[in-house]
Amino acid sequence: MASPILSRRARITAAQGETLLRCYAARSAPKEAAKSCGLSLNTVYLQYGRIRDRLIAVRYYRDGALSFDEAGLPPEIVQALKERRGIPEGDIYPHAAELIEWAEEWPPKLVLKHLRKIVELTGPLDAPRELSEAEYEKLQAYVLNARTDLIHDRVAASDDTGEFQQGYVARAKEALETEWRAYRAASKRVERRRK
Repeated sequence: MASPILSRRARITAAQGETLLRCYAARSAPKEAAKSCGLSLNTVYLQYGRIRDRLIAVRYYRDGALSFDEAGLPPEIVQALKERRGIPEGDIYPHAAELIEWAEEWPPKLVLKHLRKIVELTGPLDAPRELSEAEYEKLQAYVLNARTDLIHDRVAASDDTGEFQQGYVARAKEALETEWRAYRAASKRVERRRK
């Protein structure tokens, strides 16, 4: 059975939580997610914020901005930030991080797989677990593997069949295998410490 997305004290069913996670992975607007899940718009905003914060905390989202006019921020990201009404000045970084990541248009199924695993490793969105040092290392190894997985998927799906591209695909596959081994080793260390 999959790890619960929200704790039992949240008044959201497991099915609604799963649909919400699926909507987030598909980059659905909160209004669309509210309709799909049968939740209020405020609840969706709250849960989207929790997902965003968790992904930043575990460093799945790595890029952000501290202001609307940050140098180097693509114009479409600046525009999307401005369309999100009422973002307090201190909350620009997480919203920018989310928009930068969404602009990459990673495959929703792959992102959903990563979201589920991150929730499994860190606990429900509304009640995160305290991680031991070994568990944190395992989480970081998984996140690095997940980021490499996204890149490998993008490179492997490319139509370019040139020699350079094939070499890049091979290196991405090798990096993915290396990161997976690092994650498995970290998982085994956690299991050994539990015994």
